[in-house]
Amino acid sequence: MRAKPPQATLGPIRSPCPVARSHPQRLKAFALAPPLRHRAVPVSPVESLIPRERIAVRLSDRQRDYGFIVLASVLWGTSFPGSKLTVGTVDPLFLTFARMGIGALLGLVVLAGMRRLDLRVFREPLVWVLGAINAVGFDLQNEGILLTTATKTALLVNVNAVIIPALMVVFFREAMTRTKVVGILIGTFGVVVIATKLDPASLTGGQFAGDLLVFVAGVVWAFYVVGAKRMVDRGGDYVALTSGILATTALLAAIPLFLVGWPLPTNASGWLGIAFLGLVPTFAPLMLYVASMRTISPTISGILILMEVVVAAILSFVFLQEGLSPYTVAGGAMILLGAFVVSRGESGPPRPATGGLPPVPNDLDGQESGGRPRP
Repeated sequence: MRAKPPQATLGPIRSPCPVARSHPQRLKAFALAPPLRHRAVPVSPVESLIPRERIAVRLSDRQRDYGFIVLASVLWGTSFPGSKLTVGTVDPLFLTFARMGIGALLGLVVLAGMRRLDLRVFREPLVWVLGAINAVGFDLQNEGILLTTATKTALLVNVNAVIIPALMVVFFREAMTRTKVVGILIGTFGVVVIATKLDPASLTGGQFAGDLLVFVAGVVWAFYVVGAKRMVDRGGDYVALTSGILATTALLAAIPLFLVGWPLPTNASGWLGIAFLGLVPTFAPLMLYVASMRTISPTISGILILMEVVVAAILSFVFLQEGLSPYTVAGGAMILLGAFVVSRGESGPPRPATGGLPPVPNDLDGQESGGRPRP
């Protein structure tokens, strides 16, 4: 029979503490006691399913994408006074074709430099549908801005900020709350104030025709944004998607030119305007906007894009000496307010994307944004 190994005993414990020397049994019991279990910090059910390091990465990705939208809105804001200056010497239809063509070439060069050029994006039918919608939208905007001001164009085009939520309900099954309905109604009334100045006699003027054209362009682009979101959720290269959309836009925008002729610019200022619009506010902001759709809903990005209205108003005042009438200010404020009210009507967790980066839970993003839920 094997002898039992001697049990370890706690030898004499010497401590500089006088209490420990006077109570050796207490010190012995403390040394042999099992470690204390710390109380777990409660977390939300959604947060408990996501590793902490992944939460930090997703929040960082979303912060980056918010920066993308802000930068895109600044670049797009420069396009309205630029277009107003250019359409005076360039045919509106040719401007759409030339601007989209330069933007597409820039995107293809970027893809080639990154060794990511893949022409399979043109096999996607939705890319061609988005190109057709984009071409129609730009043709309407360029024809309309010829008759109205750059500032009103920026305001009326961005009415899609209150239309996109309704389309997200239809195509992405987002909840339609009463708050969203109120916001859409407020924004729509703002459009009426800008376009009509609450005077029925203004409905017969040429400026009203321009306002109507750019308003329809904004409605068209609402469908374009929802379609782009659908493509982003499928995954893939967002730079290639941006280049593909611009290339198909240019190709489809060339079709009307075969019917009406090719009215080329006759002076250097026209070509300079085309170069600026094609190189600055076309490929780069669209790429940033498409990239942001991986983590941010178009309903929220539509609010941030409204910054382009401020940029357009400032530049139009500086370069075009455009003033702001009380009706434009009041109507613009209603559009901004309506868009803000719509964003407050967001509810429920975001739908997981089938591709790209996964969305961030609302409870985490609400902490980041000071309590306002973001999808």
